[in-house]
Amino acid sequence: MRLVKGLGVPLLLGLLSASVAAQTFPITDFEAFPAPSSNGSVMFRQPSFSGSTGSFIDGSVNTTQVVTDRAYSGTKSLRVNWQFVADRPAAWLRLTTFNTANLPNPALDFAHALRFKIYVASGTPDVYVTLGVRETNTTVPIGGNGGISGGIEWIGATSLDPGNVRPIGKLITAKDRWVEVVFNIPVEPVLPFAGGTANGVLDVPRGTLENISFTPVEAGAQGPYLIYLDDFEQVAVWPISGNIELRDFGGDVTQVPVTVELRQNGNVVRTATVNLDASGNYSIPAVLPGTYDLAFKASHWLRVVVPGVTVEDAEVTGVDVSLTNGDVDGDNEVTLFDFGELVAAFGSMPGDGNWNPNADLDGDEEVSLFDFGVLVKNFGLVGEE
Repeated sequence: MRLVKGLGVPLLLGLLSASVAAQTFPITDFEAFPAPSSNGSVMFRQPSFSGSTGSFIDGSVNTTQVVTDRAYSGTKSLRVNWQFVADRPAAWLRLTTFNTANLPNPALDFAHALRFKIYVASGTPDVYVTLGVRETNTTVPIGGNGGISGGIEWIGATSLDPGNVRPIGKLITAKDRWVEVVFNIPVEPVLPFAGGTANGVLDVPRGTLENISFTPVEAGAQGPYLIYLDDFEQVAVWPISGNIELRDFGGDVTQVPVTVELRQNGNVVRTATVNLDASGNYSIPAVLPGTYDLAFKASHWLRVVVPGVTVEDAEVTGVDVSLTNGDVDGDNEVTLFDFGELVAAFGSMPGDGNWNPNADLDGDEEVSLFDFGVLVKNFGLVGEE
């Protein structure tokens, strides 16, 4: 385990970074296959193959082939080219791996993230990309043939369209450049798609990459669509854990959720809500390798930021912070505004009309002089941004 101490200083997690060591499990970079390959013969079938979406595909533009047109690494990638038939607002594409001649039904470990590179040619309509996994409970190695039995779940779909079919996943708008798509399977939203066991929950530890699906942002956008895929692999993810001290608080810390922003280069790349145990210990699951700043904020406590925490190939432990009490209004400062809200709630208890749980700074279920004491002690303090 990697030990990181950050007492009194917040910590941040972010996106996968190429500059840190990571445990990876390659699936394919398409270099081992002839180019051009037969249509629909390597990893993914041709666009019209799926029974779910084949009727939406214009058969005159309908290919999935290994090519040398462009590549993220090496000299080859998988080119996917299709067009929807006209006047089909419900059109979408389920690009399935079902029993392809090469790399069929590639096995995945649901404890790891899946990442790959995508290149969208100019003129291609914007799309949402969603991962479909089949819960086969396979035991074969990652990338092996994991089978075709079991329900299919959507990974990374935040919703389905009004017809309750097309998945709304990760928005891809970049054109004429390679971008990385990451599905952090253990913490992505899950929705059911097909099969009697599909229930919006990953019930088994392993399965297959059943499909990558593409949903037009603009319903009925006919295309054509020209997309390249490359460098499929899984990446091990790791928890970050530590202890959070909620200062001047005698209440039940297990009832105080703490929001942790995982930041990279000043951008929030993930937000996690952690629950503490009775001793204040917490854990953030499934963090991608990289270097992050962590920003901790609880309801009436000031924000603390712990910079420069690196996640590589092991769990990160000992990321401890201590949060200052008194921010009644949640604006990350202890000011007269907090004093005003405390005065408004003074003397109240749960159930009273003027009860404000954020004014109960010491957690004794009563807004009293003890809470004023906490505010006065920390008056004028400002949390970290």
